[in-house]
Amino acid sequence: MPFLAKLALAAQKVLLPLGGWGLFVAAVLDSSFLSFAGGVDLWLVSVCALRPSQMPFYVLAATAGSLTGCSALYFAVRKGEEALLERNRSTPRFAQVRRLVEKYGTVSLFVTSLLPPPTPFKLFVGTAGLLKLPYRKFLVALLAGRGLRYSTEGLLAVWYGRQVWEWMIRSGPAVFGVVLAALALLVIAWRFRWVSRSVTSDD
Repeated sequence: MPFLAKLALAAQKVLLPLGGWGLFVAAVLDSSFLSFAGGVDLWLVSVCALRPSQMPFYVLAATAGSLTGCSALYFAVRKGEEALLERNRSTPRFAQVRRLVEKYGTVSLFVTSLLPPPTPFKLFVGTAGLLKLPYRKFLVALLAGRGLRYSTEGLLAVWYGRQVWEWMIRSGPAVFGVVLAALALLVIAWRFRWVSRSVTSDD
C-alpha cells in the first residue's frame, strides 16, 4: 500500500470517533493532500443518518473543512507555480483542465466541486491557484458547490438513512453526479435570470 494511502487510513481511524470535528479535519485533509477511501461523502451520510438532528452541523463541518483544504492547496500551488508547470506541462489531462479553467473560470470549479470521483477535482483547484484566479471568486464558487453537494447528501441521509449511500453505490457515482449537475444548472439558470431582470429593471 502506498505511503499516502497508509497515512490516510491511519488518520481516518483516529478521526472517525471524533464526530463532526473529525469530519471537519478529514475534509481538510481530503481536499488538500490526502485522499480518503470512500471520501468525506460516506462519512457525512453515515453521521447524518445516525444523528439527523445534527445534520446542519455536519454539513457545515464538511463544507468548511473542504474549503479550508482547497484553500491550502490553492495557495501552495500558487507559490510553487513554476515547479508545477515544469512537472505537468506535457500531461494531457493537465493541459485539458487548464483550458477548461481558463475558459470557464470559477464555473468549472463550481461544477467539478459537485461531481464525485473520478472527476479530477483537486487538479481543478490546483490549476485555479496556478492561474491565480481571484481568491474571493474561488472561495464563493467552492462554497456554492460543496455546500450544495453536502446539503443534498445530508438531506437524503436524514430522509432515507444509510439506504441513500447504498443507492449511490448501486446506481453508480455517475447518477449522483448527474443529479447534482442538474441542481447546479438550475442554480446557474436562476442566477442568470435574476441578473437579467436586474439589468432590465435598470434600463
